[in-house]
Amino acid sequence: MLKITEVRPSRSVTGEYVVLQNQGLMTVALRGWVLCSEAYLQGLWDQRACPAYVFRTETAVKPYQRVVVFTGEGDDGWYSTVDGKLAYVAYWGRHEPVWSRVEQVFVLHCASSRRIAALGPPAVAGHRPWNASPRASRSDQ
Repeated sequence: MLKITEVRPSRSVTGEYVVLQNQGLMTVALRGWVLCSEAYLQGLWDQRACPAYVFRTETAVKPYQRVVVFTGEGDDGWYSTVDGKLAYVAYWGRHEPVWSRVEQVFVLHCASSRRIAALGPPAVAGHRPWNASPRASRSDQ
């Protein structure tokens, strides 16, 4: 089960990312999982207003491994982190920040079409604050 553990909005596309972790007991294939905004879930399809990143690889994420999705450009793959563990890093390839413009970030699995988790990150100086409602930090069933 992938859960959002951190959302880091930034004024720079190179500093913006979302961290997911497999908090289940089974390996999860990334293909079919989506990071998206509330606007995307409501069917507002304007790319600027409703970002959605779709994982297209069959990359296997073992229990408690992390996935980091950077908004900018780079090479996808497994990288060592500062704590000595491996994390799968994916790059969206966008040229402008995304997550600093949305209220909440959701992760969902397209096969089930249900929300798995939602998280609103901390405010960034100069940006509007994130939704701090209880819904922003719990799993939706």
